[in-house]
Amino acid sequence: MRLPIRLKHAFSLLLLAPGMVLLSSCSSNFSLKNESLVSANLTRKADILTYPEDRPSVPDGKVWWNQQNCASCHGATGSGGSAPVNLSDKVWMRKIKPIDQFLFVAYGKPGTNHPALADKLSKRQIWDLVFYTRSLAVPELNDAEIMAIDPVFGSNCAVCHGKKGKGDGPLAHALEPVPANFSQYNRFYDRTDDTLYDHIANGIKWEGMPNFLGKEDKAKNLKFDEAYIWKLVQYVRNFHETNLATLPEDTGANKSGSAASSSK
Repeated sequence: MRLPIRLKHAFSLLLLAPGMVLLSSCSSNFSLKNESLVSANLTRKADILTYPEDRPSVPDGKVWWNQQNCASCHGATGSGGSAPVNLSDKVWMRKIKPIDQFLFVAYGKPGTNHPALADKLSKRQIWDLVFYTRSLAVPELNDAEIMAIDPVFGSNCAVCHGKKGKGDGPLAHALEPVPANFSQYNRFYDRTDDTLYDHIANGIKWEGMPNFLGKEDKAKNLKFDEAYIWKLVQYVRNFHETNLATLPEDTGANKSGSAASSSK
């Protein structure tokens, strides 16, 4: 018996419906991982140009902090003054993305009195300033601390992330998605410290990232407790910031004219 065309079409839709539901379900489940991806608004070409070409320098950021007289509102340590934000608040700072700080410092925000510094400082200088302000709440690791963590990273993390954090460890080719490249600015400047802590402590399901909280490295005689994982967060940050000064020692307020000519 031949069915009318309309009935055949309706019957076909009934047969396809379960598959369409499954596809819809898969799409919904996949979207749950969007938190670990770069924000869509930050992947546009104009925004990619916002990121630095080299690691921002925390000591250099202090130079721009002093030059722009930031302490007049924020206080010398970022904890006081007339500004409504306490930059030395560790809990608050760990919830703030570096990219959000950059955009706020560079362009200001309606409803606030914060000046826009994009016409006074270069992109690189603003990034220096951002990471200096972050260090007021969460100090960067010193050289001794970095050297102490190096072997721990080497034995627990480098097999996937690579010795230099480029995401090119021996197992990287076997993993999908590939391990994170810690020097990928547009990815890690779109992450809060809280997010990095969560990824290290609890792992990332279905992406091969194991959880470390509570585990031990018996060869190194250490336990991955909360305090140590926070150190690992700062260690990861060191791949895309630096505690080394890059400016001449005599750099001061007289360098303000260099901002417009510096593109980094």
